[in-house]
Amino acid sequence: MNPDGDRLPRRRDEARALFRNAILDAAEAVFAERGFHGARIQDIAERARIAVGTVYNHFEQKDDVLSALLEERTEGLLAQLRARAEDPKGFEARLETRMKRLFAYVEQHRAFLAIASEQGLFAGAAAPGARVTPRNAQQIEAFRRELRSIVDEGLASGDIEGLDAEDLARFLGGTMRAFVLSSLAQREAATASPQALATVDLFLHGAARRRRRAR
Repeated sequence: MNPDGDRLPRRRDEARALFRNAILDAAEAVFAERGFHGARIQDIAERARIAVGTVYNHFEQKDDVLSALLEERTEGLLAQLRARAEDPKGFEARLETRMKRLFAYVEQHRAFLAIASEQGLFAGAAAPGARVTPRNAQQIEAFRRELRSIVDEGLASGDIEGLDAEDLARFLGGTMRAFVLSSLAQREAATASPQALATVDLFLHGAARRRRRAR
């Protein structure tokens, strides 16, 4: 048995993954700055500080770079929304934790969200000429299922009640989307935590004036 022989394929895979990630990070910035149509493979290679040929070793054309970027970043966004074993037990605290993770990811990848919005990825229907893949559609459906599972969890715990579960899931998703889009409209990145808390507060308590409890 040759340990070095086992290490070589692993190192090649690691190097390939590093180059691929560098390409996608660079593409995220270039597409956001110049738009998809204005960006060139040469621009992506220059931003990633690699040869143009290296980009073509991973992707045949610019469309493939965009598709991979949308798929990977959408999967990352979905991963932030999913529940984790270390999350708090109470429903409201648990939801706040998940929202904080999601909005922190949004602020980290504002360029991606701008590209995804341009492509109509989160608008319910893709824009004409958008590069939305079947995988993207599956991810968006998984996102909707995750929102529904949050609602079902709140209904089961008694923390929310009174409305159709699908309506509640759409309301939660719409509130999140509103904060995301408003964040993209700002020139500077917003703080993720207040956006997360505002989303949870509006979802659980609405915008009605809060009456002080009598002592």
